This record gives sequence, C-alpha cells and structure tokens, in this order.
Amino acid sequence: MKPKSGLGAIFSGDSPIIRNASVVIVLFGLFLISSNWIGMYLNLQNERQQVLDGAFKETSSLARAFEEHTLRTIRSADQTALFLKYQYEKEGRSINISQYIKEGRLAIQPFALLSVIDENGDLVDSSQEPFVPFSLKDREHFLVHTQQDSGKLFISKPVFRQSSGKWLIQMTRRVNKPDGTFGGVAIVSVDPSYFTKFYKQVDPESTPSITLVGRDGSVRAQQADQNAEVGQDMSHSALIAKANAAEVGHYVMTSPADDIKRIYSYRALRDYPLIVSVGTTETEVYRKLDERIKEYLWMAGTNTVVIILFIGLLLVSVSRQKRTEQALKQARDGLEATIEERTQELFALNAELTAMNEEHLAMNAELLYANEELQAEITERNRMEEVLKSSKEELMRRNSELMVALSTIELAQKRLVQQEKLAGIGQLAAGVAHEINNPLGFVSGNVEMLEKYFAAFRTVLAQYRQLGANPAELDKATLKKRFDKIVKAEIENDIDYILDDLPELFRDTMEGLDRMSKIVKGMRLFSRVDHLQVFASYDLNDGIESTLLVAHNEIKYHAVVKKNLGAIPAIEAVGSEINQVLLNLVVNAAHAIQEKNAVEMGVIEVTTWQAGEAVFCSIEDTGVGIEPEHLSNIFNPFFTTKPVGKGTGMGLSISYDIIVNRHNGELTVESVPGEGTKFTFKLPVRHEPPDHDRSPLG
Repeated sequence: MKPKSGLGAIFSGDSPIIRNASVVIVLFGLFLISSNWIGMYLNLQNERQQVLDGAFKETSSLARAFEEHTLRTIRSADQTALFLKYQYEKEGRSINISQYIKEGRLAIQPFALLSVIDENGDLVDSSQEPFVPFSLKDREHFLVHTQQDSGKLFISKPVFRQSSGKWLIQMTRRVNKPDGTFGGVAIVSVDPSYFTKFYKQVDPESTPSITLVGRDGSVRAQQADQNAEVGQDMSHSALIAKANAAEVGHYVMTSPADDIKRIYSYRALRDYPLIVSVGTTETEVYRKLDERIKEYLWMAGTNTVVIILFIGLLLVSVSRQKRTEQALKQARDGLEATIEERTQELFALNAELTAMNEEHLAMNAELLYANEELQAEITERNRMEEVLKSSKEELMRRNSELMVALSTIELAQKRLVQQEKLAGIGQLAAGVAHEINNPLGFVSGNVEMLEKYFAAFRTVLAQYRQLGANPAELDKATLKKRFDKIVKAEIENDIDYILDDLPELFRDTMEGLDRMSKIVKGMRLFSRVDHLQVFASYDLNDGIESTLLVAHNEIKYHAVVKKNLGAIPAIEAVGSEINQVLLNLVVNAAHAIQEKNAVEMGVIEVTTWQAGEAVFCSIEDTGVGIEPEHLSNIFNPFFTTKPVGKGTGMGLSISYDIIVNRHNGELTVESVPGEGTKFTFKLPVRHEPPDHDRSPLG
C-alpha cells in the first residue's frame, strides 16, 4: 500500500489544514466581533467629544450675546442717570421726571423706576405715580456716593421693594452742587428679569441657565429652568474663581442648587464689575447622542448575531466536509485491499484498473476542490448582499440626519440675521432720538416764546377794547390819558420787537418741524419691513440717502460724507435687506475713522454708477484700514477685530449673504492699513435667483 501524497494528503482527515480550519474560523469570528464593538466604542468617544466642543461653542456665543445685551442695557441706564443728574443740578427741586417722560425727553422703558435723592437722603422726585416721599439715607446706593465722587456709574446689589413686591437693581450717579460738594443721587431702577427675558425673545424653546453676577459674588439676575431668584452669594463659587483666573472661559460642573450637571461659558465685562454666565444641561447636550447610542448598540448587536450565524454555517460546512472525506478514505482503503488480493490472478488487468483508479481519484479531488470554491463564492456573495443592504440603510439614515441638520442651520441663520438687524436698529435708536431732540428743543422754545407774545398781545388788545367800548362818552383828556396808557402798554410789552421777531420765529419753527419730518420719513423708509421678502422696485440712491440720515449721529462727530450718486435705474431687490447692508458698511466706516483718533475729520465717500445690466456702489473711508491677514476672514461669521461691546462679528457675514446669495451680486473689499478701506458691491438690475450659496453663512 503506497503512502498518500498530493491532493489526497491535503483532503484526508489527518491533514493539518483541515484539522486547524475550525480553530481559524472561530478566531476569525472573534476578531470580527471585537473589531465591531471596539470600532463602535471609539466612534462614540469621538462623537461625545465633538458634541462637548459644540456645546462650548454654542454657550460661548450665547454668553457673548448676553454680554452685548447687558452692556447695552447698562449704558442706556447710565445715559438716563446722567440726564437726571444734569437736570437736577440745573433745576434743583423743580425737577419733574413725569413731565420729561410725557414730553418724550426721557424714556421709561426698559426701566422700572426713575428717581432723584437730595443730599439728606430724602426722595425729591420719581416716575412713580402717585409720588410718595420717603427717606433712603440708609441705602447702599446712597451711602456709596456720600464718601467720594468716583465719576462712574454705581451698580447696586438687588434690593427688594416692599411697595411693588419686586427685586430691583439700582444704577446711580452722584449729583454735585456748584461748589463740587455732594448734592444727591440720580437713580435708575432696573428689573433683574429684563436681563434674562432677552433669551426668551431670541430662542423661546431653549432653557439655558443664565446668570448675571457681580465681582462681589452677589447675583444680579438669574434664570435656571423655572428658578429666577436673585441676591444669592456666589463669592466662593467656581464661576468667581474661574473669572478671577481668566476673563473669558468655560467649564463643566454639577450645580449645588439643583444637582444638575451643566456646561457653562462665562465672560467678564471689561468696563463694569460684572460677569455673565450661560449654561446648558449635560442631558440636553447629549440627548441626540444618547438616541444615536441606542441605534449603534442595536446595529452592533445585529452585526454580532450575523457574524455568529456566519461562523456557525462555516463550522457546519467544515464538519460535513470532514465526514465526507472520512467516508471516501474508508472506501478507498477497502478497494485497495480487494485489488491487492487479486493481484496474482489479474496482474495485467489490475495494473490497468489501478491506472484508471488513479485517474478517477484525481478527477474526484478536482471536483471536490471546485465544489469548495463554489461554496465559498456563494457565501461571499451572500455576505456582500448583507453588507450592501446595511450600507444602504446607513446611507438613508445619514441622509435623513443631514436634512434635519440643514433645516436647523437655515433656522439659525434666519435668527442670526434678525438678531443682527435688531442690534443695528437698537444701536442707532439713541442717535436718531438725539437728532430729533435738537430741532424739537428749539421748536418747543419757540412755542413757549409765542405763548409769551400772545399774552403781550392780549394785554394790549384789552386796552384797545376798553378804549373802543364807549369813546363818545369820554372827553379829550380821558381819551388822551387812555391813549397814553395804551402806548405805554405797547412799550412795556415790546410790541414793536415782537412784530419784528414773529416772522423769524415762525421760519425757525417751520425749519425745525421740517428737519424732524425728514428724519422721521428717512427712518420710516429705512426700517420698512418686507414681511414676505419680495423682490420689488428699489432706488439705491434713495436707500443711501435714508441710511445716511438714520446713521447721521454715528457719523457727524468723526467724518464728513461725500456723495457721488450717479444716474442709475431702479433695480429689483428686497429694499430693507439692501438698507441693512448700507447701514453695516457706513457705520463700520465711521467706527474705523473713530479708531484712528485723528485730529481732523475723516471722510466717507459714497459713489454709485451703472455698468451694463448692473449697478455698483462703493463706500470708501479714511479709517485705520484692515490688516492683510484679516482680509480673508472678515466675511466669516463671528469674526471681529472690534473690542467687546462694539460688534458681534455678524454684520459683514450677513451683508455678504444678502448681496451674493440673496441678490446674486458681488461684494469685494480693498484696504491699506493706516490709510482706509473701500467696500464695493454689485447688484443686477433684474433679479435672477443664484444656483448655489457662496456665503459664509450658506
């Protein structure tokens, strides 16, 4: 009996390849299962870090917006306190705050109460009706001004007001007598909830933890879920410790108040001893990730079951192959024994049969090998079909997630544009009010003078009527006496001067009313709201005129405006959006000139012209210019080189989106540091929607 060799040895039950196949298959299955779960774990860790980084960015943006809102509110309160201070120093106890409010010289919103205290701590006047006098000499916001004149606004700790049952923050200025000694305190009281209500207007669905706390640790305003308490002491909190170490930052901490873990971002106000903090719960941050974890676990479990079934099928196939090979071996051994017994009788025939048997064995081995390859191909095809099916489901799921993310981004973009527009209008509101206040002041003075002139005429007219009542009954002496009395009355009341002054008085009054009319008309044209955002006929030159009128107060102290407005046709555009772009560029030019701190006035040159089927507008200033390394970033969202309180970094990004994406135009910039900047935008006369977005916000 010859020893086995070649394919026979390989497919025999004693072959090391067949003997170790089961071990290899099991190890391969364990490798696939381990790779599946380890890959899922690493992917989850990566996504968790990405979600945490995104939460830090989001809370940082909210903290910056909260800081801007707080600064605007404090500065508005400071302007009101300065107005009360100067009026009290000028008018003394005759000050009438309620009258100022009725005349429009003083706005009560968003303040809860306006008051003035004399040097003894007694309330002189307030906006409360009816007025109730009482003493405030023991209050912190009074005592702090009696010691020294800091020349700055003082922001008190929250004070509970018994009469209204509300907490108030007192923002005060010291009043000085003519000799510089202490003369009293001007008070602007602000409701702490005004600071936190801002976020309900920006994003009603969000419930972040919002805190305004002083460097002294006293909470000025706070909103966490339904809790809006104020006045707590946070001097030993993590927030104060972090703010003392760095002006801006973020951290993760479990709140001792409600035992909820939150992600916080904070910013310390540069000009005031206050810190703003915005936090969001870790549960809310990881909510969507937790939902995805369930899907990942289900998918990994499904993959594990499929792998186990696949390995089981392979092991069954190997076992069947071993039994088949064993049966073939036994049959072959029996046949060889029979042939060996008949060797002597049928030697020649046996040799022939042996040769034929070897051929059949070779063919059998080849058939077995071909069958094994066919089984492997079928198994691989089934596996590929499962992989393709799984990949298709994953692709559909990711496509759905992308659609939801795109919808969220578009909603956030609309909110950012509306917020930036509201911020721009709020920034210019005080300036427009000041522009109206100037002509209103001398018109009011002229009306008062007309009232005095009318009283003088009534006095003289009464003398004339008395003379004309019964002239026939009077003798010449009495008539002369009454005539002399009338002449004397005319001299005493300056009738001749009044007659000369009346035409000029009426001209001044009409000029003041005309100026106010132009300002109101320009503001109405500028702030017209296009609810449907419809493209309509728009005159770019008229938009420039109304924008310059609205922004006049921002410009007049720093620059002169040169207008080179060419003869251009009306275009199809959303007028309010183009006005917003013009306002952003003009106010940025004024700020750039102001930052230069030049002795002489700067120049803002506005030019319009037409070329082909498009109109152009350039706004060039002589300000500080833009550094070359910043030019590629100025249209990116939240990028700004201005200090805190001067800008959000959204103006140019929104302007780019309006010109390029909304109106299919172009917006370019040229700048030389130290010499100035020139922005130029192009708008088509006929609007054609763009094929795709090129905006940083798009």
